[in-house]
This record gives sequence, C-alpha cells and structure tokens, in this order.
Amino acid sequence: MRRTFFGLLLLSAGCIAGSASVQRDDRILRELSRQERWAQAALDAKPAADQLESIRAGDYGSVGAARKELQKLIQAVDRGTWIRDGVAELIKEDPDPQLAQQFDRAGRLRADALHAGDELALALAETKGGLALADLRPAFEAMRKANASEDRLAKRPISPAASKLAPAPLPSPKPFIEAAARLVSLNEELVKELDRLTPEEQTQIRARLADLEREGEDQKKSAPPAAAAPGSPAPPEPAVEAQAPSNTLQIAGDAAGLIAKKAPHAITLREDGLFALSYDDGDYLVDPDGKLVRKEQPPGTAAPEAAAPPDTKAAPKAPAKKKK
Repeated sequence: MRRTFFGLLLLSAGCIAGSASVQRDDRILRELSRQERWAQAALDAKPAADQLESIRAGDYGSVGAARKELQKLIQAVDRGTWIRDGVAELIKEDPDPQLAQQFDRAGRLRADALHAGDELALALAETKGGLALADLRPAFEAMRKANASEDRLAKRPISPAASKLAPAPLPSPKPFIEAAARLVSLNEELVKELDRLTPEEQTQIRARLADLEREGEDQKKSAPPAAAAPGSPAPPEPAVEAQAPSNTLQIAGDAAGLIAKKAPHAITLREDGLFALSYDDGDYLVDPDGKLVRKEQPPGTAAPEAAAPPDTKAAPKAPAKKKK
C-alpha cells in the first residue's frame, strides 16, 4: 500500500499544468478513500458475540473464518497508518478541513481494528489449534509501524497554513500480548518462538505469562475438593470440638419432682457438670436436663451396712436315738 501511494506521487510528478496537478491530487485522494473503505469493511465483518462463543467452543467452520478475518483486521491496522501518513503529506500543501477529518478517521479505524483483532485473537487462543504465534507476528509488526508513524508525525514541523494534527496513540494495554501469553501457557514449546519478537514484546508477554501462572495456582487453592471416586475410602471428617456442659439447670424430670416435694437447701454446679440439690438426707446429683444421676450421703455419715447374705450350707443332722 505504501508503494502504491508513492507510485501515484511519481506518476504525477511530471504534471506541471494546474489541471494536471488537480488530476494528481484526485488520484491520491481516490486511493486514500479506497483504502479507508477496505479498512472499514474489515471492521464491519468482525465476528459478533455469538460467533466468538462458537470460536471458543472449537467450531471448525467458525475457527477457519475467524483466522481469515484476523488477517483482514491486521491489514486494516496497516491501512489506517498508511492513510494517516498520506494525508499528512497532502495537508502540507492543502490545509483542507476534509483531509484533517480523514486523518482523524484513520486513527479511529486503526484503534477499532486493533481492539477487534485483539478480541478475536483471544477467542482463537482458547481453541486448540486455533491460533499460532506466527499469526500474531504481523500484528506486532503493524503496531511497530504505527508507533513509528506517530513518532514521526509528532516531530513533524507544523506548517503555517496547516493546523496541528491530532495524535492517535495505540490502545493500552498493548493488544495481542494477552493472546500470545495464553498460547505459550498452553504449550511451553512456544517459548522459543518469542525470540523472534522485539525485546520489549518478549518482556511484556513473559510478564503476562507469569501472571497467568499465579492466577492458575490461586484458582487451584480456592477450588472445592474433588468428589471421591466410587469405592475409595472417604476422607476423614474434621475433628469437632466437644461442647462444654451447660451451666444452666433445666427444672424438669427428676429435678422438678424433687423441688416440687421440697425446696433444696442449695443448688450447686459441680466440676463434673452435674448439679447438686442439697437436702438433709444427702445431695441429689442431676444433669443439666434434670435427670437424676445418683445420690450422695452427707459428709461424715457412714453408709448403712448391707445385710449379710444367708448361709447357704445345710446344718448337720442330729444323730438318731436308738429305740429301747
């Protein structure tokens, strides 16, 4: 495209008359307009949201068409740069407001093509075999040309008759870095191909690759445990801390019956968790639910002796008396 532009300039260089000069400008303007139409057509044909989902799902037809569309979007980036460079040359001699408008439109077209191409490359990167690093090298080259063009335009002396041209910086973060990093994260062998890019691009891709690795580790840590396979022993359940006994006595059951008959002298919580209902004849120990556990005699009172078991041996028989 750049050769076409300068070819038109050479063809018109021999024209001296005023009418020939107008013809020269018309040829260049027609070429600029044609390149703008082609760039806009590529942008209008970008995949919609549902098509991007089909690409991520690995639909063969969608992936094949998307690869071709990605090439057209990268060409649209180059066309936007070419138009801005060509219009900038024309404005030196003709400060036409329409040329300035075309100059600005080319910057917007280039930015939109970069955004659409980056989105499409990301969708292709998520599909096995959908994208290769070789597909992204033209995109990085187009961005290098665009940056160089913007640097030249920024240093360009302003003509007294022409207004200052508005800059059109490239989008940030840099497009296609994420797609390249995802490709390398899925296939470590592609790391060697990064050497074909500039040091700056390599650094940006490797930095994003490290971020993706950290994000993957964080997702593994936060993911719920996988279900055990049938027949495999169940994982041990976490130990549950035993609950402390209640320090409140429920007036129910045996405790309610004792208290209904006669109020105790005192109700005391013991260290073993039982409650002692103190009466004259002893302490009745109940649990927090009011169930009687046992009775304890008052201190200093001996427990009653148990009756001795009966002798199970038979008494000897008295000798029988002899009859006289």
